[in-house]
Amino acid sequence: MVRIQCQNIKCDGCVKKINDALLEKYPTLRVDKAQQCVEVEAEGSEVELIKDKLRALGFLAPSGILGKMKGFLKL
Repeated sequence: MVRIQCQNIKCDGCVKKINDALLEKYPTLRVDKAQQCVEVEAEGSEVELIKDKLRALGFLAPSGILGKMKGFLKL
């Protein structure tokens, strides 16, 4: 089981948005609103695909130096 720490999971609508995007392909997916994380049974490249999807949905900070700068500067 992989745990991916997320951000901005604030309501049941957020949980639904994540489930709608990922649950069909990853039936073990579990969204924890209180802990703001996603748990799923996945390996290697699957984890990266899940992270990419979460990033595109706005629940995971952009990666790399540009993403860190954006987060720091609130762009």
